[in-house]
Amino acid sequence: MYSVDTLRSNEHDQRERGDWWRDQVSSIHCPMAFSLADSYQGTLQHQHSDTYQLVRWWGEAEVLTRTAADIRRHPHGAYELLIPVRGELILEQDRQEATITPAVMALTSLDTVTDLRHGDGFSSVAFVMPRDRIEARMPTLSQAGAVLDTTSGLGRIVVDVVSSLRRERHEITGSQFDAIADRIVDLVALAYNADTAAPSIDVQEGLVIAIRRFVRENAHDPNLTGAVVATRLGWSLRHVQAQLQRIGTTPSDLIREERLALARLRLQDGGWSHQSVTQVAYSSGFGDLSTFSNAYRRAFGERPSDTRSAASENG
Repeated sequence: MYSVDTLRSNEHDQRERGDWWRDQVSSIHCPMAFSLADSYQGTLQHQHSDTYQLVRWWGEAEVLTRTAADIRRHPHGAYELLIPVRGELILEQDRQEATITPAVMALTSLDTVTDLRHGDGFSSVAFVMPRDRIEARMPTLSQAGAVLDTTSGLGRIVVDVVSSLRRERHEITGSQFDAIADRIVDLVALAYNADTAAPSIDVQEGLVIAIRRFVRENAHDPNLTGAVVATRLGWSLRHVQAQLQRIGTTPSDLIREERLALARLRLQDGGWSHQSVTQVAYSSGFGDLSTFSNAYRRAFGERPSDTRSAASENG
């Protein structure tokens, strides 16, 4: 299911706008406490599938709080990427406070105690993604989340892709939305891993990107192994293993991750609908259907056939 909605508080009775805004934001994100005017003025542009949500909002001053009790009662299992467009936002998580402006973006857990506040005229984009997809790619991410630069490099690319996904919101299908959102998660993880690496290993970070790119381009090859990656890139296997160990993965895990991503794209692509799930698995580099199915369910929380069915319904 894929939907695009525009919601405005001024379409409601002035005395009910604050309550309406609380209900809308809580349903999109998770239950929170709000401090705002009863006659609150705000607008939400909301595009979402069963897996991801992308929201652009404009609003007056407000304070949002998510307590430990809220989390116990309503665990959400998601992360949110906040990308301010105008104004500044004060964010406190895990007793750490940060000021978020259009020069940075904040990756936050919706299951961490949070205080968030901003003034009038604030506008931001929020990208909500499943927790397991973030934590699998960013094993060193702290409870307080991360603040990433958006002015250059990978952070700038994340913003550009998110902006494009918003601009094309009425022109894409649900399967296309999910496929692009999957890649945004990959880019966020790359940006985080690059920003948190020590300055002395900037060159090595480039090697990790090269390894990832080579694996992604060759994931369909059933004979792809860590040794093949090393040979083709002109390095030793030990060197490749050491580079990937720094970001919490191994050659075999990275190959499996990219094969799964490739299979998911093909299952969501109408051009592959004539191919069976088994054929998609084999063409994506897997040598065994059972191994593929089990790994796919662990990674995406659904069966390959579920992905194909959802893509058919949205296509």
